[in-house]
Amino acid sequence: MRNKVAIRQYLLNENTFAITLLLIVLDTYGLEATEWTPATIRLELQEDYQVELPSFTLDKIMAAITLLTTDFFYTDVARFIDICNILNGDDFTPGVFNPADAAEILMGVTEAILIWPPTKQEELDFSPEIREYIRQVLNEEGILKPFDVLALAVNDDKAAQVDLDYADDPEMYQAIYETQQSKVSELKLVYQETMESLVQQLESLSLENGSTEELVKRLKTLLQQI
Repeated sequence: MRNKVAIRQYLLNENTFAITLLLIVLDTYGLEATEWTPATIRLELQEDYQVELPSFTLDKIMAAITLLTTDFFYTDVARFIDICNILNGDDFTPGVFNPADAAEILMGVTEAILIWPPTKQEELDFSPEIREYIRQVLNEEGILKPFDVLALAVNDDKAAQVDLDYADDPEMYQAIYETQQSKVSELKLVYQETMESLVQQLESLSLENGSTEELVKRLKTLLQQI
């Protein structure tokens, strides 16, 4: 029997991940729910779990369904930014530009490939506009050597150019290197803590029509690579 009390807590918690919410929806209603309107999903969840569904929960569910059923995340830079923000808990306000920072992009891309994995890990086929947006964000935050899925998303190495540009200026090179190391270390720490929270959440999620075991294994493998 489905634990409605536990699921109600997931639906009300602003820290519940989009992939967790998607699994709840699919486990409860099946794939047909991916074709429902937001209003229908809200109504069904509220009736079945006796809860007033928060807007941030519905936003995450719809973002996850978009990832599952379309390629907008990989082709439309505006949708890419919106989805990254939503997956990280930001309020979705249509018509208002809210840039996604490096940490939000990192977790957004991670959840995206967990929800709909590419055929091969090295195939993150983002449009040139999205790749350029990611490069600009990383550049502004002083991250020259992105790691994990960010490196796959950008698919180039600006650090090699920096090595050439400052080959004759060791003091400037050292300053750039130290800034880069600090930024990456901070980003990795946030990423690791968030991924560990996701693992714990999925391990505690009980499904009637499936299991999170394989997904948890994939996440733990990603954690080992950080």
